[in-house]
Amino acid sequence: MQVKDLFFADDLSEKMTDFIAEHTSPVELLNNFPSLIKNVKGQVIKGTVQEGAIIQGDVFIDEGSVVHAGVVIEGPIYIGKNVSVRPHSNLRKGCYLDDEVVIGHGADIKNALLMRGAKVQDGTFCGDSVVGRGGRVGSGTILANRKFNQTNIKIDLDGVRDSGRDFFGAILGDYSRLAANVVTSPGTVIGAYTWIGSGVVLNGTIPADTLVTVKQELESRTKDRVDLKSGIGEYEHL
Repeated sequence: MQVKDLFFADDLSEKMTDFIAEHTSPVELLNNFPSLIKNVKGQVIKGTVQEGAIIQGDVFIDEGSVVHAGVVIEGPIYIGKNVSVRPHSNLRKGCYLDDEVVIGHGADIKNALLMRGAKVQDGTFCGDSVVGRGGRVGSGTILANRKFNQTNIKIDLDGVRDSGRDFFGAILGDYSRLAANVVTSPGTVIGAYTWIGSGVVLNGTIPADTLVTVKQELESRTKDRVDLKSGIGEYEHL
């Protein structure tokens, strides 16, 4: 699976379109997207930063974008036009947010490329990853980016190969959707227009136009009623 199979570059900025055209491998795309931020120097804020937000380092925020109260931004970071960064989210070094991106409440984003119209919702972690045009990452979803043993992450792109990286989250193609509480293992690749249902634990490469869901078996049985403590004041006397 190559870049052209994941990202179609429709309705993107000229800079982003050119950048995508320069790469064939998704690994190269992840390795090289920090070059898009190299010209961010100082703090240039054309949008709105609400009181209570913290901005550190080199940060560019374009027109129409809103950074809400409680957000922490650690540059270098580029934020395009009409981006919404919701309260108490954290943008760590090396993020590139293209136009019309939404970052949900309490999300943690690190070294990630989010293309136009991507949404990473509340309580998510998105590290060392690429989310394509119009992609969706549902609330509580984790794009895990490092193995327990801290060795290099292998990625399956027409054959398994060493990515050369020990930090590697996920690559999400254009208009892919991850529902709530999905977990992707390091090095996961998800094809364009593919949907992943709630609660799925995922690894490897999933082709385009695929629906992945998980089945579970539920067990129900009767139980005795228990009168629970009210909890009023129980912690004041520790």
